Amino acid sequence: MQLAIAEYHAGKFKSERAAAQAHRIPRTTFMSRLLGQAIQRVSSHVMQQRLSLAQEAFLEAWILDEDTRGFPPSHARVREMAGQMLRYNGDQEPLGKRWISLFTTRHPRVTSMIGRRIEAKRIQHTTYTEISAFFDRFQRTIAEHDIRLEDIWNMDEHGIALGVCTNSRVLASSSKKRAYVAAPQDREWVSIIEVVSAIGKKCRPVIIFKGTNLLSTWFEEDVLDWVYTTLENGWTSNQISYGWLERVFLPETKREGRPRLLLLDGHGSHVSIDFMWILKQNNVWPV
Repeated sequence: MQLAIAEYHAGKFKSERAAAQAHRIPRTTFMSRLLGQAIQRVSSHVMQQRLSLAQEAFLEAWILDEDTRGFPPSHARVREMAGQMLRYNGDQEPLGKRWISLFTTRHPRVTSMIGRRIEAKRIQHTTYTEISAFFDRFQRTIAEHDIRLEDIWNMDEHGIALGVCTNSRVLASSSKKRAYVAAPQDREWVSIIEVVSAIGKKCRPVIIFKGTNLLSTWFEEDVLDWVYTTLENGWTSNQISYGWLERVFLPETKREGRPRLLLLDGHGSHVSIDFMWILKQNNVWPV
């Protein structure tokens, strides 16, 4: 509104209507402001804000940009950035306790939510083009091989990270329900290989501990009928993934003469020659 008024008085527009249309604001409201009528209560406190309108707009754009990159800033980081701007203005006083909530009220495109940890690579490669191509391959494979819903399986490794901070509150775009925060790469894992079908059936999971041998102290008295193994780094490997196919997936999902579809990511252990060969031999189509 202020920019529209300034440009109108500077002669950039020939009429009030043109100025209002250019800035997508109601003409009647624009005319009222030109005549000096009362403005909304929220806007009337602009002069009381310690950051200028342009600085707050910059801060809002920075938050949304960080959010799209997978690094939505925490409350502390936003306050730190705002503090940098205040010091630039020569203002050394700290922000008030309610500043974050007041800022989000003035900028509805930004909201406060819990930021959930997710691997950086998953954020960087989540693009419209790649996701569309994946679903095209998925639907084409089902059609070409006449695969039934109960024969579609999805497998993945779920890592339980040790020593990683819990989810924290961040500022992100208000157009979504949750925010994901890229997690650090240097983590110690206990991995779990899990698989579930499109109708909700599941196989036994494989639990991969970090170590050389399984220790009885890791288990309680009643041990579930799962598959347990160890690896030096606690992650999966070609050998473990191949063993999972032989011992768990193939025997527990087999339907005589019917093809199966296996959804999986591009981890190195999922694209080895041995892994792909045993899938081919058992009429399992990976996507």
